[in-house]
Amino acid sequence: FADGHPAGRIINHKTGVDEKWRSKGYTFSPERRARLQAEAAANMARRAAAQAVQHEQAAARVSAQLGTLQPVTELTPYLRAKGVQAHPGAFTDAEGKTTYIPAIDTDNRVWSMQYILEDGTKRFAKDSHKEACFHAVGGLDALAKAPAIVLGEGYATAATLCEALGFATVAAFDAGNLAAVAKALQAKFPDKPIVIAGDDDHHREVTNGRNPGVEKM
Repeated sequence: FADGHPAGRIINHKTGVDEKWRSKGYTFSPERRARLQAEAAANMARRAAAQAVQHEQAAARVSAQLGTLQPVTELTPYLRAKGVQAHPGAFTDAEGKTTYIPAIDTDNRVWSMQYILEDGTKRFAKDSHKEACFHAVGGLDALAKAPAIVLGEGYATAATLCEALGFATVAAFDAGNLAAVAKALQAKFPDKPIVIAGDDDHHREVTNGRNPGVEKM
């Protein structure tokens, strides 16, 4: 409102809570404000340190698990359903039903792994680091030889692009990770043009009015 006091309304559609609120206009002294800011910064630092430990532990688990897997030679149910070939860097287990896609950084270190079940369900290693991590279809060395960095969301999209273009491509795993991966790869390969082959999620636009594949490009 014009009186300078923030106000609003909170509605929780799950619980039915519907409340209005209005700031009372209380202010902290400069000393109190500084103390609260310092406490907030310390809490953020502690959370970041704890998360870094979780990420390291998850990376170690994923690396150990990779040692028990085998490269995909015969198409898994997911790859068959998507109509893509088996490319170096994709793995499966003894049963050959789950597809394992390692997520690396620009130094080729494995931080996480995407598990794709035969019905297409996807998940990542628990407590793992994914931001700015990606999968290079064909490997990072092959990507270094590519004339351009062509970046898609999911693995099947990147594999399809690789087969159509004839050189290594990149999977960012989801739309929210596209920008972070593009920036990381631009720093790694400053002389290569970057092309984002975004998804056109028109079906979502019909159902919920948003097209994340287009919005995140």
